[in-house]
Amino acid sequence: MKRFTELLLGASVVAFCASVVGPVRAAELPLKAPPPPPPSWTGFFFGANINPGMGTTKFYDIYGPTPDYALDADAKTRGWLGGFQLGYNYQIGQFVVGAEGSFDWGGIKSDFSCFSFGNQTCSSTDEWIASLTGRFGPVIGPALLYVDGGPAWARNAVSNIAGTQACVPAGGATVCSVPGDLFQGNAILPGWTVGGGVQYRFSPNWSVFLEYDYFNFGEHPITLVDGGTGVFPEDVKQQLQLIRLGFDYALGGPPVSVGPLAYGPGPALDSDDDDSGKVIRAFSVLDVGKDSVDGLIGGLFAFSKDIDTSGPRMWITGGAGAYRYPAGGQWIRGVYSTGDLMGGYAFEGDNYEINLLAGASAENDMLSAYDTSNPVNGTAVGPKVRGDIWINPTPKSLFYGEAEYTTAFQTYYTSAKYGYDVFNKGFFVGPEVAAFGDQRFDQWRVGAHVTQLKFWQTEVDVSAGFAHDSVVGDGAYGHVEMSREF
Repeated sequence: MKRFTELLLGASVVAFCASVVGPVRAAELPLKAPPPPPPSWTGFFFGANINPGMGTTKFYDIYGPTPDYALDADAKTRGWLGGFQLGYNYQIGQFVVGAEGSFDWGGIKSDFSCFSFGNQTCSSTDEWIASLTGRFGPVIGPALLYVDGGPAWARNAVSNIAGTQACVPAGGATVCSVPGDLFQGNAILPGWTVGGGVQYRFSPNWSVFLEYDYFNFGEHPITLVDGGTGVFPEDVKQQLQLIRLGFDYALGGPPVSVGPLAYGPGPALDSDDDDSGKVIRAFSVLDVGKDSVDGLIGGLFAFSKDIDTSGPRMWITGGAGAYRYPAGGQWIRGVYSTGDLMGGYAFEGDNYEINLLAGASAENDMLSAYDTSNPVNGTAVGPKVRGDIWINPTPKSLFYGEAEYTTAFQTYYTSAKYGYDVFNKGFFVGPEVAAFGDQRFDQWRVGAHVTQLKFWQTEVDVSAGFAHDSVVGDGAYGHVEMSREF
């Protein structure tokens, strides 16, 4: 009994001490803060991708008044594409819905035997592919699993050349092959795509993805011409499969809690850090010349402290335009699209900035008529280098120069300008010169500019002057650039 009484007394003392001391100790201990919620997938995003691909192309005979739809060719195609994507995601709990538009240049192509006579060779090349897809999928930690699908378009260029002469009946008529007579044709094929992938976010803004896509462009007629009186149609049926590897930069939304599958990013930067936090310089360009108009959007990304600190850089641009030129007694109209992805280094000082970049460039040109004299037709992809320099020799003066070159159609661009702050308002006025061109034309310009006009947080540069073009002759030009840092 005594032992039981002692145990009971001891337990009472312990319970009493715990009731008195316990809360005090708990109050004294620091509480561990919960991890911050992960960034939401909600928001706009853009990025770049590269795609190995393969597919099948079939030609069916639709020549003559009574086409027989005979199979003229059945070929395997393969190659590479690369381009950009832009879209918007919206996160609802642990799921994401969104939409994405993509445009890729390159060449999924093949050369193959075709037709049953004349020892003929054909080719098929997908010069670019565009798609507009919806997406849906769950968020699992830092990863997003999704399926996607929607309409798609492909610019398909085909050719045919015979090695020997022969004649055969076809579609209620007689068709003959002529050795060395090159026929070419192209069309934009509408179709659809479906696929899926996984996207992994390794920072609040950057992510990488791996995706599979199937494309079906159905059957569509393409007319082939030889630049003279020769013409014949073919019905083209095409399917493609792509593996897309790329990255996205998310403009982002507010953090969101998605339950136990969420992940916590690293700690935020020290609030005492005095960097501006602006790591992107976004810009757009509109240029109007004689018989041409061009537009471009892009961004320079800093991987260092901010855009005003020396360090690694990434350059992304996408552009398009239209032009016309005289050839063979007629005006030929052209439409082009182009894109650049380059990396490099920036050197920043108190009164200067130098960017040195290298990477890849792609361009596609579509012409309104057959023109054997113009090598700038179809798609070209090649390495590209670029350098630019901005110097303020004094607070009231500036010098800017840039130069770039790519093997894609041997395209080059160079310009220089000097400016002076005449009105003491922070913007510069002065002369500018430029020279640019490709395998089709060369052009030089002399004009005047107003640079660094400020409208709230947006900077605007305007220039105009005289231009001489080797193809369309003399004329005037106007040029507007807008930029803003984020």
